[in-house]
Amino acid sequence: IEVIDMDVSLTRQIRADVLICWRASEELIKNINGLKLIQVWGAGIDQIDIKAATERNIIVCNTKGAMANAMAEYVLMQILVWERDLFYWNKIAHLGAWDWEKRNSNPFIELSDRCLGIIGMGMIGTEVAKKAAGLGLRVWVITKNPSKVEEELKEQLCFLGGLEKMEEVAASVDYLSLHLPLTGETHHLVDNKWLQQMKPNSVLINTSRGAIIDEQALAIILKDRRIRGASLDVLENEPISPDNPLKEIENLILTCHQAGYTTRTIKNTLKMIKINIEAIKKMDEGKMINRIKVGQAGMPVLPS
Repeated sequence: IEVIDMDVSLTRQIRADVLICWRASEELIKNINGLKLIQVWGAGIDQIDIKAATERNIIVCNTKGAMANAMAEYVLMQILVWERDLFYWNKIAHLGAWDWEKRNSNPFIELSDRCLGIIGMGMIGTEVAKKAAGLGLRVWVITKNPSKVEEELKEQLCFLGGLEKMEEVAASVDYLSLHLPLTGETHHLVDNKWLQQMKPNSVLINTSRGAIIDEQALAIILKDRRIRGASLDVLENEPISPDNPLKEIENLILTCHQAGYTTRTIKNTLKMIKINIEAIKKMDEGKMINRIKVGQAGMPVLPS
């Protein structure tokens, strides 16, 4: 086992059968001799040069599903934080202010009276829908393939539609949670036009990929209070840069790409990786899990 620094590895040839990573450019791939498997730590493959790997007959697998439960918990946590205005009331309580006037004039709304929109129904989106429905939220779902949604889950949904209904859902729900891969089609999908259609008191939640949102447009929308707020676990460039317009936005909750990082997801991830490494050792590709098909990643390779 060799731990490599990506920048250092680009300047020399190394040998490895398996590369475990979250990012792999063509330059890195071509400098690893004997490489048989690129095992992505996580579900996202937008930072893996699938084309370069395929041309060299290198298999690429991810760990899709390992983080589904943890990610769903994070989304529901954010909904509860916003719904109960947790940061405000924590501050007020510490100050000893006890804002009875606000409490009495603005009582909380229970989750059963709120609508959650989910864009994307992969394993994470599906888990969010199940947990949200279990808490009583009215769940609206947009997915590329509505027919593939589990029949039992369909019965719990208030709305199920295809991609052509995205803007309709954005304009109807109180919380909108994004669960999409980053591709050429989804890059800056959530732009000014989309954001303008959201309900004035709604909240946007993104735990997928930062570049799905046009951050410049979101900053303006949040600053002008066109929507209530946003919770982002991901940004287009991480960590946040000093000149990112989102940096000083008050009605924005930021976390450090950590929504899916729990003790259980680490165990789940390692279990998947072990299965794939054993399959490579035994030259039994049929037992590999989460193998990426050619063309599945629509985004170009890493920016130079």
